[in-house]
Amino acid sequence: MDTRLATLRAENWMVFALGAGLFVSKPVIYASTGLLTLYFLLRCFKDSTYRRAAFSNKLIVAALVIYVFGVVACLLMPTTLEDLGFIARKSLYLVIFAPLLLAFRHPSNRNYALAGLMIGFWIAAVMTLLQIEQPHEGRLSGATWLVDVWGVLLALFFVFLTPRIFDQQYSTPVRVLFAITALTAFIFLLLSGARGPWLGASFAIGLYLLFYQRRTLGVILVIAVVAYFPIKHFAQAPVAQIEQRVASIVDTEENMSNWIRLTLWKLSIAHSIEKFETNPVELLLGSGSTSHFAKVYDFFERTDALTQEEKNKLSAPDVGYPSNDTHNMYLDAIAKHGLVWTLANIFLFLAMATTGLRRFQPTHTSVLAAPALVICFLLTGVFYTLLPHFAATFFIFFSALALRSNETQPVENTSVS
Repeated sequence: MDTRLATLRAENWMVFALGAGLFVSKPVIYASTGLLTLYFLLRCFKDSTYRRAAFSNKLIVAALVIYVFGVVACLLMPTTLEDLGFIARKSLYLVIFAPLLLAFRHPSNRNYALAGLMIGFWIAAVMTLLQIEQPHEGRLSGATWLVDVWGVLLALFFVFLTPRIFDQQYSTPVRVLFAITALTAFIFLLLSGARGPWLGASFAIGLYLLFYQRRTLGVILVIAVVAYFPIKHFAQAPVAQIEQRVASIVDTEENMSNWIRLTLWKLSIAHSIEKFETNPVELLLGSGSTSHFAKVYDFFERTDALTQEEKNKLSAPDVGYPSNDTHNMYLDAIAKHGLVWTLANIFLFLAMATTGLRRFQPTHTSVLAAPALVICFLLTGVFYTLLPHFAATFFIFFSALALRSNETQPVENTSVS
């Protein structure tokens, strides 16, 4: 087989496997991520054209620099091998961004990736439906993910798919398939009760529809109002549960989940202020993912930032503190991996959003998923810890595919695709 064709086929199946794996299997994600990383390193070493394509792209260079910085910062601080292994492994989303962005220049890779996503989603959807016990009560988790990770994945997938529904490069049957899949993902997202992803996806798609599909937004609002009461009549329990979860978003007094988040945020901010005053280098470079736990718990026991009543309430058996999760992407990443690494990631994501906006064409709307995904991810991160996490891999895969969705120029050298 021709070497260039063999290379393309390898890319086809790696992006297909990762796309499907996002929905169905952690081991497939690990394997695909490892293969993509190895593939990228080997291609850069052996193929000068591929190497030039990689290092002439500012987004790729920025992602790789952030990855290296995170590892080096961990080495410079008094952290453990476990901390080093965590940041090296969990932040590989920054490395695989390079081979994904290069691979998605070729239309066959984009098609394989999209096919993997669609097949993986429907497999996970069917598996989830089959595991539902009747009558079902409470939040609906996915068959392959815990409920909050499932909610984040569904939110990002829904945001990724929605602009494709309006993209004229696809035939009408394909766009109808996108619409059905997006609607199904949205329904599963509602049933998951994942409030952070609800807000992220709603705000991102709301802005997209408001600025680019205003007439469609009006139609959707009319349909939602008209359909609400019939749906509530025939599906009283699920609708009541969703209404309760929506109402709980602003309940900071009686909703325990909200109280825990706000208290942990207050604790984390106070801890960061102390670092700024006593050890600013640790604030800038982080204290390590696992090493942070002992330090924040020591701070918890001696700080006056929380009242004794708040400490007792947070330490109750049904709350589960101490834990190593701040329930806020920004505060958690700053504490564990440093202010510099956290801001660098945010600036990278914002650069991806602006790149998507620059590449927008009125008839090819899929690229607008890139800024919408960034909005969804950053807003969800206010309530969930997403960096570094599987969610970041979800986000990078969807974003890289969205950024290349409007590629119309043929790749001159298939081996560079």
